[in-house]
Parts: sequence; structure tokens; C-alpha cells
Amino acid sequence: MALSNRTKLGIALAVTVIASLASVLLAVLLWALAAFLIAWGQQPKRTEEIVEGLPFGDRLLKALAQLDLILSSREH
Repeated sequence: MALSNRTKLGIALAVTVIASLASVLLAVLLWALAAFLIAWGQQPKRTEEIVEGLPFGDRLLKALAQLDLILSSREH
């Protein structure tokens, strides 16, 4: 079954839209991570208290501790 030029154009347009949505979602996630890191740097205790209240907060705090070890080792 051969695809018409209109069908090919429609598929290309659909793929482009999906790719642009994926990059927008990635940008939103990176902005959220940046805001979190800024908040964590300014108010570490308060941020950790908020994270502790989230579902799987204990696991998130362990991951944050590992991230802190990585970041603090780069400072020295």
C-alpha cells in the first residue's frame, strides 16, 4: 500500500508535533529541577521537610543525600 503525499505530510506533521511536545515537557522538568535546586540551596532544612512529606519522601531524601555528596565533592 503506497502512501499519498498528503498522508506522508500528515505523518511528518504529527511526528513534529510530538517531538516539540516532548521537548517542552523536558524543558518544564528541567525548570522544575532548577527551581528545586535553588530552593534547596537557599532553605535546605525547609526543602527537606517538604520532600519528607511527599510520597516516597524517605527515598527522595536518600537520593538528595547522594546528590549532595556529588555536588559537595565538586566544590573542593
